[in-house]
Amino acid sequence: MDKHLLAGGFGFPLGFLAAITVALGSAAVGAFAHPVAVLVALTVVTFAVSLATTLPAALGTAFVSWGTYTGFVLDSLGELQLNGRSALAAVVLVLAALVAVAAVALRRWWHTPRGASVSVIRFAPPVRG
Repeated sequence: MDKHLLAGGFGFPLGFLAAITVALGSAAVGAFAHPVAVLVALTVVTFAVSLATTLPAALGTAFVSWGTYTGFVLDSLGELQLNGRSALAAVVLVLAALVAVAAVALRRWWHTPRGASVSVIRFAPPVRG
């Protein structure tokens, strides 16, 4: 795992908080009248969080962003629905997460010297006894 990725389960909570913050901010300024603008904002947040976290956390962030968008922007009652607009939003958000994770992986691969070994760093001594 890259030392620059959020580990220890902090990536998904960060994505959750970021998606909810964007949704609340969008509601506060009346942006729910412009659902495409909210989708763009959620896509940017999903991409940004996905650059700093692992694949499962990135996909979790995309799912939370999709649920927030579908439940509160497209339908004000919080009900998840699957129709053309929500399916398109799901594709856009998942692609944003996958592209960000792939970009980080590609960068890591590109900057790793060939033939370099991967060392494991232990934070605690091995248990013996």
